[in-house]
Amino acid sequence: MERIWYEDYSTLPVGAFPQDYSALGEYHWPELEGETGNWNATTVHHSWRGNPSWIITTEDGQKVLELASVRQRALPMIITGEEWNDFTLNTKFRPITTRGEFGVIFRYETSRHYYALWYDCSRLKLIVRNDGQIQVLAEVAVDLNCDQYYDVKLTARGPHLEVFVGEYQLRAVDSTYEWGRVGFAGTHPVRFGPLEVQMDAQALQACNQRLETQSRREQHKRNSYPQPRLWKVIKTPGFGAGKSIRFGDLNGDGRKEILLAQNIRRVRGDNFSEISCLTAIDLDGNMLWQYGEPNPDNALVSNDLPFQIHDLDQDGRQEVIFCKDFRIYVVDGATGELKYSAPTPKAPPHQGPRMPEDQYDRICGDSLYFCDLSGTGRDQDLLIKDRYNNIWAYTWDLKLIWHHQGNCGHYPMVCDIDQDGKDEILIGYTLLDHDGKVLWSLDIGDHADGVAIGKFNGGREWQLIIAASDEGMYWVDKSGQILKHCDVGHSQTATVAQFKGMHQGLQIATVTFWGNPGIIIFFDAEGNILRRKELIAPRGTALSPVNWDGSGNELLLISGHPTEGGMIDYDFDRVVVFPDDGHPSLCYEPVDLVGDARDEILVWDQNSIWIYTQDRPGPPDCYRPIRQPDYNMSNYRAQISLPDLEES
Repeated sequence: MERIWYEDYSTLPVGAFPQDYSALGEYHWPELEGETGNWNATTVHHSWRGNPSWIITTEDGQKVLELASVRQRALPMIITGEEWNDFTLNTKFRPITTRGEFGVIFRYETSRHYYALWYDCSRLKLIVRNDGQIQVLAEVAVDLNCDQYYDVKLTARGPHLEVFVGEYQLRAVDSTYEWGRVGFAGTHPVRFGPLEVQMDAQALQACNQRLETQSRREQHKRNSYPQPRLWKVIKTPGFGAGKSIRFGDLNGDGRKEILLAQNIRRVRGDNFSEISCLTAIDLDGNMLWQYGEPNPDNALVSNDLPFQIHDLDQDGRQEVIFCKDFRIYVVDGATGELKYSAPTPKAPPHQGPRMPEDQYDRICGDSLYFCDLSGTGRDQDLLIKDRYNNIWAYTWDLKLIWHHQGNCGHYPMVCDIDQDGKDEILIGYTLLDHDGKVLWSLDIGDHADGVAIGKFNGGREWQLIIAASDEGMYWVDKSGQILKHCDVGHSQTATVAQFKGMHQGLQIATVTFWGNPGIIIFFDAEGNILRRKELIAPRGTALSPVNWDGSGNELLLISGHPTEGGMIDYDFDRVVVFPDDGHPSLCYEPVDLVGDARDEILVWDQNSIWIYTQDRPGPPDCYRPIRQPDYNMSNYRAQISLPDLEES
């Protein structure tokens, strides 16, 4: 047996392991401050804010890894190593309290798919986890001492699993997982000593061959794809923003301009944010106009902001519509001059179990959506909502039409499902008719993070797809009957596109965040799981589809980070990578700015925007997907990219 991995924490500083338990990582790529070494803390939860899960400390002159918190929600987990198959793992642990749970993780695929040696209040178990299902493969009663370290020897050989913990022994046979990494997890304080992994020559050779084959395949694909070429750098000193960006032809020159929003938080976290500054710039960095006073401290956002670019009054010129100071403003897109305004809706008395939002008499405004409720054939009606509880409909000239109160989730989507010329609205778990009448409502529980409507199954029937936060993914028919429910963790978004290429149908992707972040799952149009992989824990991603090479085979943008980001294909291969040229990677968005139907990629932070295009021309018959309009942009909208059936 050869030692192929050893960790004694000697290179890590004493103190808290780097962490970020905020919502910023839902669709940003924040850099964690501090040293992580070979370890990755792969789980995160908003209830953990205020104290770290993991620390490096010393005992008897030696560094140890300690789980230093009691967690009631989600499971702290820290992972290291490569995707090993057959190996022997040696470590030791000291249960600082014997009243909780903790264990050694192995053959880890994701934070919801792994084996574990698990201690659970006086019992040692060998368990296998598959999403929400945990099966006990073997167990034994134990009597552990909080003052003592216990040696662990864990061996995995094919389906044969064997563990020695001091005098205790566990054996099991199971073939659920063949490969995976190793690590630790727990809900209560425990200390772990050095970790050693050994493999025999045959197992090590098989592991290395597998990794080499994967690397060659990925490199071969990269050679066939265009790679990013820097097109523009735009400085945004003082007025730069996080993931609060809009695109539209503000000045009528035939090119898209950029609108950036800063915000101030009030009352409670990100639930009552108000726009503090709007800045309109062109693609050469020239400022068209600015509303409010910029402050770089107000750049970042972990919610939606109510601002859009749209020709609301249908005069042939773009307006900017936004909420500020408890009013809805419609201003000229080219100059920022006021055209008209009206007060935001009055906040109704709070009802239900969700967060109350009646702290102000009028709402601040959370997001805006344009649709056709009047049957004019134009998206001239306006939906405005608060954070979770209410949605209002207005005419283009800001006359109230109706109001609905309920579990509204984050962002709606509309479609004329009944073909009466007027849109129905999917908001949270409720389908509303054009006049605000409830057609049906589902009692699912948590709020919806993203919703999509379409005939994604070859055009046969309407499907309503809901990324339902902690409740996972739902497929619902037009009458409100649940067709499929997949408990895959906290589903953050729904992304629909051709990821397998032309004539292969549509696939739906989601990515998890709270609890078990960074797991990307592909489904077929009916909601059957095709494949999954954890690529980016503990961060999230907007999971945007990218028409990169114009072939009809879309990619998923993970982030603009040069080593951890890039674009992946259906096989989870990182086929497009960004150069390590000093560009920012906090925010990222694909958008066609050149006009050839292929997407450019914007990466930015508070200080600058870098725009990349392809390093080679596209095909003459470039694929042109149909997407949701720029005037309905949101951090929570479903990402839908459909083939143009008339062209195909």
